[in-house]
Amino acid sequence: MVVLAASIITRSGKAILSRQFRELTKNRVTELLSNFPALLSDNTTQHTTVEDEHVRYVYQPLDELYIILITNLQSNILQDIDTLHLFAETVNSLLRTVNEQEIFENAFEILSAFDEIITLGYKENLSLLQIKTFLEMDSHEEKIQEIIERNKELEATEDRKRRAKEIQRKEMARRNVESISGGGFRNEPDFASPSPSSYQTPTQSTFVPAPVEPSFAKGRSAPKGRGLQLGKSRKSTTSTPQDQSAEPLIATPEPRFSSSQQPSYHDTPQQVSSPAPQDDRPVNNGILVTLEEKITAEITREGSIASSELKGVLQLRINDTELALSKILLEAQGASEGIQYKTHPNVDRALFTNESIIGLKNPSKPFPSNDQNLGVLRWRGVGKADDDKFIPIQFSTWLSSNGDSVDVTLEFEVTESYNEAISKITILVPVATENVELKSDNAQITQITEEGVFFEIESLSPGENGVLEFSIEANEDSLFPIEVSFTNENPVNTLGKVKVLDVVKVEGDKSLPFDQLSELSTEGYFIV
Repeated sequence: MVVLAASIITRSGKAILSRQFRELTKNRVTELLSNFPALLSDNTTQHTTVEDEHVRYVYQPLDELYIILITNLQSNILQDIDTLHLFAETVNSLLRTVNEQEIFENAFEILSAFDEIITLGYKENLSLLQIKTFLEMDSHEEKIQEIIERNKELEATEDRKRRAKEIQRKEMARRNVESISGGGFRNEPDFASPSPSSYQTPTQSTFVPAPVEPSFAKGRSAPKGRGLQLGKSRKSTTSTPQDQSAEPLIATPEPRFSSSQQPSYHDTPQQVSSPAPQDDRPVNNGILVTLEEKITAEITREGSIASSELKGVLQLRINDTELALSKILLEAQGASEGIQYKTHPNVDRALFTNESIIGLKNPSKPFPSNDQNLGVLRWRGVGKADDDKFIPIQFSTWLSSNGDSVDVTLEFEVTESYNEAISKITILVPVATENVELKSDNAQITQITEEGVFFEIESLSPGENGVLEFSIEANEDSLFPIEVSFTNENPVNTLGKVKVLDVVKVEGDKSLPFDQLSELSTEGYFIV
């Protein structure tokens, strides 16, 4: 089957919305749709298809409107009708009531859904639930950009307040000088231009950045899609010295002065302003390909897997215009395991589907070379119950009550499906108490806060079993959910079965030099 266009029209043939999937001009589509009412009036059968000498119309009433697929005459009618039903279900799910005004207000979502269903005239094998999932997919880059812009606005607001206070202080100092100058002290030096030393306070001001500690998400129930949160302040009961240097990922520390010191009236803006943020992005030597994967999982205390989900993104970053006319050769073999791949709208989806190559729809156009990350491919997979293909570390918990405390034995190991070494594993037990005794040699308590006790395990190798044993003053139910966090940098393989083979020029397929980074991290990994 080949679908030429999908349209929503009135009973009189007026086009409200239309999407062409093949090379058809606007005038040609308008002409075909205007012919539809005449063909429909001549149709004496009960079929929902009509034809002219060039195309076939497959239609379905939509309240007072029609939704129509325009196909070629050789198209399979049964497949066309099935596709039409999917179009109608999608439109109904996006609209509260089917009328022209509602369609105009939701035109962007409807057209985006049409593009998900049909690609280059051919139907994608998708369900209504999958289409809704694709339309609701969040943009990680957009969220990061919004946070950066919000922080810039806060910095600008604080800078304006600081400058206003500085101007006010200088004005007060000038008035004091004028009052002293007018008091008849003829033998005093000229105060028209006061020197900083004349009004310097005995104690020099010192800028002390407020310490910020890392924070884990708080809560007794296992929330969905939430990992360890950085940048949230907390009251610390006790902590190790290493915690004093922890800072948030994207946050600007508020300046403060020590309790025994006050700011000087003559401090310059350079003296009191916070230091400029440093760019901690990886170095880009021309082309940098980054593969990021995040895992969300719930594991029962008995060790069975309740749910698991994988989200991944491949980002391209180019800073040289001579390297921008390129394409990425991949190996993506996760479709057989239920992993869904989604390319950027400007990427040639057919090229990726057929040859696993990331290239632009217009090969003559280059990728952006502004040294900013561009997500060109996403993938997502949902694991079934007790399926460990998206579970890097498996856990099981053994509890034993001992009076007012509980003896906890937490067993863990790297699963065979992952088979990669993992370092810096952090485990948060949500009980805020200092009455905890660690009995394992391979772990340490890094801090105790109002959100619980943080344990850290240095590393875990493939095939290695680990045990975390401790005794804590609590009841069994208050120990859960236990939250696990880890980040594995540059693993050999990705859970999404995506592998970068090469980056080549569009013309000539000459290999280009590139760097590659990969990372696996948690977004909400809980033992419940």
